[in-house]
Amino acid sequence: MNPYHASAVMLEGRAIMLTGAAGSGKSSLALQLIEHYGATLIGDDRLILSVDGAGIHVAPHATLAGLLELRGLGLMRLPYAPSAPLGLVINLQEDAPPRLAEADYFTFADESVPLLAMRGADATTALRIKYAAQALKNGFRQDAIYRLD
Repeated sequence: MNPYHASAVMLEGRAIMLTGAAGSGKSSLALQLIEHYGATLIGDDRLILSVDGAGIHVAPHATLAGLLELRGLGLMRLPYAPSAPLGLVINLQEDAPPRLAEADYFTFADESVPLLAMRGADATTALRIKYAAQALKNGFRQDAIYRLD
């Protein structure tokens, strides 16, 4: 099985996969989610995606399990989750995303999950992902208005 180039954390019981170009901030954003919002590392740089009757699952690549690369520092060893069901994909971009989420989906092996575009360099991206993960627990829809507790 070919590894998928992305990073992932588990937040609110679901995997949040971070995609984007090299240097877009995937690992740094994963670290922010871990340190400030209670996320757990699943994997960094290379992930293994699989599908079963419950949807898409994300696991770390065996050679990188528990490792997170921080540019300028190197590899850091962190506790990690061995796998989690994928709930949301965040595509990190340089351009500002639209003001309101546009309906989009990440599809793998005929299974789909919501996909949101966000700026990797924005200081509020980690917080917005936390709110999206909370909304996901209540049946995330990109056209809904949410009450966050």
